[in-house]
Amino acid sequence: MSLFDEVKKNLMEWYTVSSDKTTEVARITTRRYDKFGISRDIERQFGELGSLIFNGIKEDRQDLLADPAVLTLLERIRGLEDELKVKNEEIDNIQQDFKQRRARTAAAGTVSETVITQPVLDEGGEESAILVEPAAEEVAEPNTGDVDSQEKAEEIDPEKEG
Repeated sequence: MSLFDEVKKNLMEWYTVSSDKTTEVARITTRRYDKFGISRDIERQFGELGSLIFNGIKEDRQDLLADPAVLTLLERIRGLEDELKVKNEEIDNIQQDFKQRRARTAAAGTVSETVITQPVLDEGGEESAILVEPAAEEVAEPNTGDVDSQEKAEEIDPEKEG
């Protein structure tokens, strides 16, 4: 195997590993961002619940737990906590999936089963980390053939004379 083939193989392995890791980190980061939003919603609901309870105690109400507003807030908080658990499970599943991929790759002793031999630039694709810019229009260059014929054309051109 030539030096170029070795370098090419190493670059493709590096590309595959970095691509997999980037995909994993992007998916996990998205779920963590979702968790942050859910946590903020839970905090808001607890604030509203605390306000209701405080005002109820201040008014000497004995039926605070039977209040429909309190029960509604409790249900919202339970629902948000369930959503938070789902996001944590998604993160764990993503991490386990990528650990299993890496273990299979390590067991095979090579990355060749996951190496992309002909990378496809798929703008906006789920697994795509590459953005493709539209090709610029090519401007046709003037004929640069015969210098004498160009000079004669310039001499005849009336716009250049005036």
